Amino acid sequence: MRLRRRPSSSTSRTMITPFRSLRRRSANRSVLLALTGAGLFLASLDAYVVVTALLPMLKSVNIAVNRPEQATPIITGFLLGYLAIMPIAGGLSDRFGRLRLFAGCLLLFAFGSFLTATAPSLSQLVTGRVLQGAGGGALVPAVLALAADLYPAAGRSPVLGAVSALQEVGSVLGPLWGGLITASSFGWTWIFWINIPFAALLLWGLWPEIRAGGEPHREASLDWLGALLATAGLALLTLALYAANPEQSPVGEGFFWQAPLALVCFGLFVWHEHRTPQPLINVRRFRDSSFTGSALTNAIAGAGLMVALVYIPVLANAVFSMNASGAALLLFRLMLGIPIGALLGGFMAQRLRSYRAVAALGLVLAAAGFFMLSGWNEGSLKPHLLGLPFTVADGELFLTGLGLGIEIAPVSAALLDAVGEAERGAGASFLIIMRLVGMLVGFSLVAGFGLWEFHRATAHLLPPLPGLNPNFATQFAIYAGKVKGAIFDEYHLIFRSTAIALFIGALLAAATLRPLPRPRWR
Repeated sequence: MRLRRRPSSSTSRTMITPFRSLRRRSANRSVLLALTGAGLFLASLDAYVVVTALLPMLKSVNIAVNRPEQATPIITGFLLGYLAIMPIAGGLSDRFGRLRLFAGCLLLFAFGSFLTATAPSLSQLVTGRVLQGAGGGALVPAVLALAADLYPAAGRSPVLGAVSALQEVGSVLGPLWGGLITASSFGWTWIFWINIPFAALLLWGLWPEIRAGGEPHREASLDWLGALLATAGLALLTLALYAANPEQSPVGEGFFWQAPLALVCFGLFVWHEHRTPQPLINVRRFRDSSFTGSALTNAIAGAGLMVALVYIPVLANAVFSMNASGAALLLFRLMLGIPIGALLGGFMAQRLRSYRAVAALGLVLAAAGFFMLSGWNEGSLKPHLLGLPFTVADGELFLTGLGLGIEIAPVSAALLDAVGEAERGAGASFLIIMRLVGMLVGFSLVAGFGLWEFHRATAHLLPPLPGLNPNFATQFAIYAGKVKGAIFDEYHLIFRSTAIALFIGALLAAATLRPLPRPRWR
């Protein structure tokens, strides 16, 4: 009697299972991806488009320009909607189809644009931005999952790199786009009015494919309890790590009750996801080292990106005495490298047939860039690179952004390869959530300890009093020099800590990500 072989663990339900996409890989896949990518680009433009239009927006809703704190919800409203929709966006695309979700969310984005453009009050303005964020945020996992559906695993990483690059380019160009329209005769409202005909044009182009169907459609209920537990855990953990008074503590005042409660929420989330028939994410996937490694690597990269986005402009203002536009141009050097790196990383992963090598290379380059930034001083922006019209600092910033971009495609492809087609949308959402978790948690940790160290180093410094002090100018110059030195020490610590974290991420990627699958389709 012949003994039946036990199935390999590599093809078990909780591990990677090879599959074919249910969507036909036809000649129109590039057109389909171009149309959905254009919608993603449109939404990513609006993420930061209001940064250069805040003052006229405030005036239009009768808020004084000397009350800039009231503009915060206009910016954060988009992020709030983005975060709120993300836990369920991927699952919705798995249940109702990528294009159906894309069309519905593009309509929601257009409606949010309409509310923003016609807003007579701050409340409607913020509501419109929240709806824009919800509609635009859900497009990201839908387009990533669609790209993975349309292209086989062997040719997937360049496509994911192109999609990621398109999103990053939109984020980089958003403030410039907003400034150009605001400065024109049309005014700031046309930033949002113009979204409506563009969205209608994209829906018109996609309508034949949507009407033809052909996408899988699974009837299932949404896991609202899981989404609530995950959101509550993330919110509590962010509050616990946020140092509102860094001179007293490197963590939040409620750390000792918020952090344990966050862990309770995460524990309940895992327990619930194990038992619900339609989970937000199949937590059994964490037994797969490639899935877990991809998720953690993406979180570490997100933390590095957030540190750069926040601290490079602040450093430019506080130490190099740059104005807002100068600080934005300094950050632009880094941001320019991200979409180039995203494209390059996708093609390198396909060419070298290795997710782990390319992802590790990107994170090592980013770590090297942050180590270079940790050595900046007052004269770091002056030396030119090999006699070119670029400074050494330009090269260091570009290298940092290039490394952060290179890791995007291989890490995304590795995680999406690690889930079945039925869960690919949820996997794309989880990928983005982990990046946001890294941005929030990693930034809170690094920022808290950096500011705490700064206040510890400057606590003994007392500014000289002018009065009748004949040596006031000399003493004040010494005092200002010591404060500036403490600021540099703070940023050196922050950038070195970020570099070490990115290097750990490189080791993690090299140890866990699987090789690129061999081609199945010609």
